[in-house]
Amino acid sequence: MNSMVRFFQPVGLALAGLLVGAASAAQGTCVQDPTRAHELRVLDEIQIIELMERHEVVAAPRRLHTMLASLVAASPKLRQGPAVHLLAYEDAELNAYAADHGMVILTSAMWSAKEDLSDDELAAVMAHELAHIEGRDSLVEACANLQRLGQSAMRFEDARDRMALEMFNPRSSLARQAQQQLHAQEHAADVRAIELLRRVERNPQAMVSVLAKIHGTTPSALNLLMGTTHPELRTRLAQAQAAVDAANQARPHQPVK
Repeated sequence: MNSMVRFFQPVGLALAGLLVGAASAAQGTCVQDPTRAHELRVLDEIQIIELMERHEVVAAPRRLHTMLASLVAASPKLRQGPAVHLLAYEDAELNAYAADHGMVILTSAMWSAKEDLSDDELAAVMAHELAHIEGRDSLVEACANLQRLGQSAMRFEDARDRMALEMFNPRSSLARQAQQQLHAQEHAADVRAIELLRRVERNPQAMVSVLAKIHGTTPSALNLLMGTTHPELRTRLAQAQAAVDAANQARPHQPVK
């Protein structure tokens, strides 16, 4: 599941604190800048258009729209907007994407008889993508890359090109930082999805089972810039299971009647 989702040597603790604080402030300014959000939306929409030109757009089953609406209703942040829409296209591979401006995209394989995902597992997939939207993860990632490059005024598209070049350098600390951020975002989205599943009285264990089904038989998803966007599967499943166990201890799952 992709989104459309700290290495430095300080000269002293005081100086390190100032540097981190300044970078965090600059990144926060970028994330809160509506012109930057619009810039990313344009890039996302271009990617979505290109995706839809390569694949046939299909209608997702009505029950998926109902699931999505219930998950959005369970999130105070998502209820505030933007409106979230579901888009699907024909593809035999299990995959899902999210765009910060309110778009969840699924492949038709998700509800195919061949894959046989349960409704709880489908809800888990959408909850994960909604968690990325809640966190504005794509914008956070794009702004972080500007800070890594030390180019706060650079266009996102240019920063993507620069970071793509970094991926050809196996010793690049910038690439490692970016990849670590993507992995952290995936884990955070898994945990948040588990909470959303619990809120709508779906089985949070579905998050673990669907991760195993999607990522256990296919290579880790790739980001054009950062390479592998997802953590190592065994670690990710263990972290997700720990989050499920914690959620069940807080409030045991009650099957939907």
